[in-house]
Amino acid sequence: MNELVLQPILKLGVDLGFSCALAGVAGLLSHHLYFIRGFHVLNATKITCIHLFAFALLLARAAAENGFLPGARSAVAIFSSYLAVLFLSIAIYRVAFHPLRRFPGPFPAKVTKLYGPWLARNKRIGDEFRVLHQKHGHFVRVGPNEISISHADALKQIHGLQTACSKKNNASYEAIQFRGEHNLDSLTDHAEHRQRRKVWDKALSKATALTYEAETRIVVKSWLDQLERLHGASVDTSLYAKHIACDNMGRIGYSRDFRNIQGDGDSRMFDMIEITFRTMSKLGQLIWPLVLLFSLPRFGLQKKFEELSVALVDERLKRHNDSEDLHDIMRLFIEDFLSSKPQAFWNRNILYADAQAIMVASTETIACSLSFSFFFVARDAALQRQLREAIAPAYGRTLPGEFTMADLQGIEFLDAVINETLRLCAPVPLNGPRSTPPQGIEIGGTYIPGNVHIYTPPHVYHRNPEYFQYPDEFIVERWLTRPELILDKRAFLPFSLAGRYDCVGKSVALNVLRLTLAYTVWHYDFELAPGQSDSAFMNGYVDQIVVKPAPLKCIFTKWSRPGERGQGSAVEAGKEYPGAVQDDDLPELRQRFGRAQSTR
Repeated sequence: MNELVLQPILKLGVDLGFSCALAGVAGLLSHHLYFIRGFHVLNATKITCIHLFAFALLLARAAAENGFLPGARSAVAIFSSYLAVLFLSIAIYRVAFHPLRRFPGPFPAKVTKLYGPWLARNKRIGDEFRVLHQKHGHFVRVGPNEISISHADALKQIHGLQTACSKKNNASYEAIQFRGEHNLDSLTDHAEHRQRRKVWDKALSKATALTYEAETRIVVKSWLDQLERLHGASVDTSLYAKHIACDNMGRIGYSRDFRNIQGDGDSRMFDMIEITFRTMSKLGQLIWPLVLLFSLPRFGLQKKFEELSVALVDERLKRHNDSEDLHDIMRLFIEDFLSSKPQAFWNRNILYADAQAIMVASTETIACSLSFSFFFVARDAALQRQLREAIAPAYGRTLPGEFTMADLQGIEFLDAVINETLRLCAPVPLNGPRSTPPQGIEIGGTYIPGNVHIYTPPHVYHRNPEYFQYPDEFIVERWLTRPELILDKRAFLPFSLAGRYDCVGKSVALNVLRLTLAYTVWHYDFELAPGQSDSAFMNGYVDQIVVKPAPLKCIFTKWSRPGERGQGSAVEAGKEYPGAVQDDDLPELRQRFGRAQSTR
């Protein structure tokens, strides 16, 4: 409350009506002199404390003059007048005078950020955005100062190397910090991000990623050993996808074996890794409660997650001094930290912050993609056999009796299966917002004002019939023999685009997916377990910023080697698998695969 107005209010106490009117004026001034100017989400704690203090002061003065109960009623009436006028002024401005007032969208989204939690109420915010775009077109106002865009021209302009858009003045990133330091993804300063990104790029480049191959192979072999021990029992493949991703993260990130696949790991680890995104997803795009929450002492799983990141870094620092033979992501971070002139890691808290980023980014997205990949391969035996035939030439080519990342990278059919999985089931349905430059930008003939937060949700692009024919169907051939099914390849953005904020771990993620799928398909036939339906899996996921797939029960049976196979167990190399899509098949896709994916 404006301090100049507060004092007269406190002195009056006699004329309640006049005091309420004066409080209303204070609310109007607060909006036009402060709240309407700039971004104040990061000041949520300070703003809340100031208003609570002002109310306490008002209550104390009114109670001293009129007694507690009459004074409390007067204080509530005066403060409510202030808040009522403040929020009414905000609502009128957003509806009638805001630069985004002419953009289509749900009316509540224009008025309040509380529409974000409403969209997230069913934990399917990606689907909600898709419905909004189907109704309103390429540009939808999804918040008072937020626009979601599904126009293909927007992708390069917003995410490309030459973009004027940025992460600055964006609380979705700036609120995420640990002891005052941001991780790579939440950095908004271009210069600092560029320096930090150089170290990350070196740690996760294609060449460096190959040095992690032995560790990833150990993880995959542990997965195969576990299947051997289970002897054909029903396996929750979604759970093991998380185990694989997490154990791989431990090995290539910290030279640490978490032993989740063997069942010896910390059962709370997944909950710890998911906790921040889970909280954010419930809030939709509403960030200020998160700012308030992060200003409080940590507790529960959030505290455990941060303690884990600290312990991993501290342990890795000790091991770094004892051995130079450890080759992991943290090695390059630590080398920069210990150097005489650090390039990016100036203090230990930055190591802790990026250690958290490694845990989240290297686990959740890979686990999601791997789970959905298992699903699409398990439900189509013909596709599974064709995939086995496609990878056969790579088996033992470089390393006897093994697959290597280098040999798998050139297999088109394997990459087509992965690409179609990532298209149909984007691990991150909504990407993080960007802020338009002060001068604004023009996309497809539509002008977006400056300092507006804009989204380009992958789930909306990937499921848009303007860009992909039969967008709700899993069709591997669109990446191989049926390129006409891709109407605009720009709309495929599973790892963001080639900009300064593209996915730094793309090579590592693809390597894990390729190796895991190749080894699993080569050694096992697998299918959906009895009672496991397509719809239960496809409709059972939870959107927690990164999609959390539903349980997926599969049966794995050891595959007989060539020469031992029975008739019809595999198709000949080079032939189309029986389920391959032909021109005449396209209208029958929904009958062939069912309608379980119609909304996902």
